[in-house]
Amino acid sequence: MAFCCRSRIVLARHERPSREGRPSRQQGGNAFARLQSDIRALNSSVLLLSQKMQYLVRNEKILGRNLIVLSKRLKEMELTGVQGSGTGTLPAGMGTQIEETSQKIESYGHKLLELQNDIEDLKERFASKEELAELKYVIDAINPLEFVTQKQLAEVKGKFKKRK
Repeated sequence: MAFCCRSRIVLARHERPSREGRPSRQQGGNAFARLQSDIRALNSSVLLLSQKMQYLVRNEKILGRNLIVLSKRLKEMELTGVQGSGTGTLPAGMGTQIEETSQKIESYGHKLLELQNDIEDLKERFASKEELAELKYVIDAINPLEFVTQKQLAEVKGKFKKRK
């Protein structure tokens, strides 16, 4: 595409008349040399494009062969899977492995549900860190160790009565 634009520019240069209104011989010779170089450039780009097209055709053939081989292998695997396990597309031992794996996953799911239930029970039964901090604050504020028991109160009253 760039070569086409370049050749138009070159052609536009060749069409310019000289000062007298007609092209001079020097300009004609230079124009011919420029035209030849443009043609060589276009020729080389065409050759590059043709090489690229050949590579594309070759790669297309290779990919086609690969697809044919892969489809044959897939059909063979499907046929051996049908004969071996009876599931259609699975080889002989894969069906039992899949069943075992699904049973394990199911049992892990049940265990996970049990653990979640246990965690919920623990959250309901036990106090959280914030609740414990609040209880500590209340106990420190009240300080129940400084209160007197009823027995101690009776003893103190008894001592006061004896003194009186």
